[in-house]
Amino acid sequence: MRHFHLTILISILLTTLTSGSQTNKSDNKEKALIEKENKLLKRENKFLKKEQELNQKSSKTATDNSIVKQQHDNSNSNNLDFLKKLDGKYPYAVGLFNKSAFTQRLKKLIGNSRYRFLKKTWAVQVPMNVDNNTFVAIGCQAHNCDATNFIIVVDFSKNLMYVGIKEEDEIKTYSEDGSYSPEVNEWVNGN
Repeated sequence: MRHFHLTILISILLTTLTSGSQTNKSDNKEKALIEKENKLLKRENKFLKKEQELNQKSSKTATDNSIVKQQHDNSNSNNLDFLKKLDGKYPYAVGLFNKSAFTQRLKKLIGNSRYRFLKKTWAVQVPMNVDNNTFVAIGCQAHNCDATNFIIVVDFSKNLMYVGIKEEDEIKTYSEDGSYSPEVNEWVNGN
């Protein structure tokens, strides 16, 4: 859903840039572009505030449930089957980066410094998706989604984790066994 809104905002901005080039007066073009950009920023802030409100409402439930789930997470340090229950939920709301089994494998795959960067920068997010025995989580840096964004994929049938990190337009992908994930490849091609 969040990705859809960002796509709409980018389309509006591109339309504005294209239509602005057709006017004769450069001052009017610049003024119109600034107004459109301000409107887009206001819309983005509105969406971020709504997402934050939803996350705050969900965080209390996630905190209450995390005590019970933590015992399960610690008993199977490499088992990521709990991710199957997170379809449609936001990573922040369920404390995804606080799940030890998940973070251990993620840190092992991308390294501690990349993990800290990802966790610190992962601000804007969409609901997680579980489909066809595959888990997908997508996030990006606030106000910089085009240049810095992330994807985390878990293929349950292969018990493999894949990650894509785009930092300031530079893309790097990770795989636990060196293979490729169709979801990460699609993400790379879309970036």
